[in-house]
Amino acid sequence: MMWRRQLALGALLVLLVCSTFCNASSERLTSWSHYLGPDGSVSFYYPEGWIVEEDESGFMIYDEESFEQLWLVILPYERIWTAQEHAEFFLALIQEDYPDMDGSNWEPDESGNVVVFDLQYGTGQESAHGYGLMIKDTAYEQALWFHYLAPQYMFSEDRGLSILEGFVNSLASGAESAPPAGSESARMERINRNADGFLFILEFALGSPLSLAEETLIATELKEVLMEYSEEELAGFDEYPLFVQFIMSLQDQEELAEVKLSLEESVWGWVEESDPDDPIVSLIREAMLQADRIIVPGRTPLTEVAAMAYAEFVAFAEHLWNGGIADPGAISDGEVQEIKEQLVEAWGEFSQEEKEQVLQLPAVWTTLRRTLYHGDEAAREHALLLISNAVPQGTEATSDGETYNPNKWLNHQATLAIQQQTFNHYMWSVGYHSTIWGF
Repeated sequence: MMWRRQLALGALLVLLVCSTFCNASSERLTSWSHYLGPDGSVSFYYPEGWIVEEDESGFMIYDEESFEQLWLVILPYERIWTAQEHAEFFLALIQEDYPDMDGSNWEPDESGNVVVFDLQYGTGQESAHGYGLMIKDTAYEQALWFHYLAPQYMFSEDRGLSILEGFVNSLASGAESAPPAGSESARMERINRNADGFLFILEFALGSPLSLAEETLIATELKEVLMEYSEEELAGFDEYPLFVQFIMSLQDQEELAEVKLSLEESVWGWVEESDPDDPIVSLIREAMLQADRIIVPGRTPLTEVAAMAYAEFVAFAEHLWNGGIADPGAISDGEVQEIKEQLVEAWGEFSQEEKEQVLQLPAVWTTLRRTLYHGDEAAREHALLLISNAVPQGTEATSDGETYNPNKWLNHQATLAIQQQTFNHYMWSVGYHSTIWGF
């Protein structure tokens, strides 16, 4: 439906508009559910337990028990009308069926493209009260009507504004809707984002990728700690995701190297000064010391970090080949350890070129994982395609590893091609490969 495509694009202009007028603070909702349209073009958050109904004109969201309701309606766009005139037009249409519906206390912004107003239906004990918001989206030539209504006996100004604000500000194109600020889901998303940013900076600073298992272990411990933090304490971690964006934007390899050196000194200093019995510090210290541990000696030794990266990469590639979900966390530790053991056994049979392929995989695997976690939809699809294509044709991947052959994997041309394609696709990984990782 065309209106849904328009909403998906234009709704981005709606974000944060309500906060100009909505000052609710004392009665915040903490439980919200996420809605993603059938075609994936629109998403938003709405109060948990409410029902979402969609028709050709928009959405109606309501609670069967409390009789509260939210509306989002796409109206015909009139270029010469203000937002208030659009709202008055639609209100007149509603009044044809519900003559007791009325709007008052109109508060337009200076541009005339946004107006907030009070809504009331009926009088006395049977009445309903709420708020309306009309946005005239000139960029996409559409008019968006929002409203919240609740029965008189349970109406609260703070609650009404909080629900309307949370709903409007969560509206987004695609699946990228963010939960309303102040909600439990928003806090958890913030904690996840900060923990992931911390791990990214840690790996970048040390120049030594963590294994997926190490990442998961450290992230779990870190999130448990952050969940106990106050808002002020948690704010100290808010800079990590921003710094991730900064690092990923750098394309000059000398700048990358300078940033890496500075961060490396800070991380090592933090580890040395921290309590050695702290669970997060001890996990990081162990990962740092284990990274260069040689498990197969020789002129070109096999290190712990290279073996784990190879085993996780292969396990995930076979997982995707067998139709598994696109989440590296879905692979089993048992399968990873089995592939690692077979790699150790076969290491002496590899050529120098094959050994170098394995030694490059920590950077490749980390880059691909970060693409899956941080990249846009196109980047994620590209990464998944590269990983899936790394499985040699004719391989019948099994959980018991009987058909897995390390030599067959390394002889597969896609394993060679994936390295260059990965680095070309994600610019910051070029910096890793040539100036930081040292491969």
